[in-house]
Amino acid sequence: MFRNDCLAIIPACNEAKTVGQVVKSVQNDQGIEALVVDDHSSDQTIREAKLAGAKVLPLASHMGTWTAIQTGFRYTLKHDYKLSITIDADGQHLTESIPVLLDNILFDQADLIIGSYPQRGSQLRHLAWFLFNKISRMNFQDITSGLKVYNQKAMELLLSPSAYLLDYQDVGTLILLQKKGIRISETSVKMQSRQDGHSRIFSNWGKVLRYMIITTILCLCKHDHRATNRVGTEKID
Repeated sequence: MFRNDCLAIIPACNEAKTVGQVVKSVQNDQGIEALVVDDHSSDQTIREAKLAGAKVLPLASHMGTWTAIQTGFRYTLKHDYKLSITIDADGQHLTESIPVLLDNILFDQADLIIGSYPQRGSQLRHLAWFLFNKISRMNFQDITSGLKVYNQKAMELLLSPSAYLLDYQDVGTLILLQKKGIRISETSVKMQSRQDGHSRIFSNWGKVLRYMIITTILCLCKHDHRATNRVGTEKID
């Protein structure tokens, strides 16, 4: 039996080699139903996800990770789940972190919990984190983690018109949520190396430059520098 208050959203694009194991680990080990939102994969991602037992929502065209996640939010709210947890399909997130995150979102009385592992990533990633924290006046140790737990309040806000057209959803959503007074907390977790593939953003300087330009503009447009930081964050040990 799956727990009926939480749904795992797994956005996937050409993750056939790893998505099945991620689904099995979420469902069999943690007792949480998995929803794979397929971002128009050209491989066997849908087939592997279904064989592993996941519900699958295929997007009609390639829309990006953020649209896939928003699709998962709509499904979550429509089916009356109280919480959703987003998990990458590449195998880097360890599902044993899920109970800790679910406990902490209740203990911290937070609307969003970030599974934070700042030790990961290249120098390019850490440079981006540092710059965007400075520009946006945030203070998160891992702003690009895809491992997050959202409550209904956070999901509803992230389905509002102000949350659309976020090319890179990590920084944009955090700025938006912070600006609206959503309580965000970080919880330290462990992660492992990707089981297949590489980062679509931090794989080379050209992609990083594009990411930096777009997200810097987003930070400057979305962040109200007159606002004080109203978000509670948990210091990571």
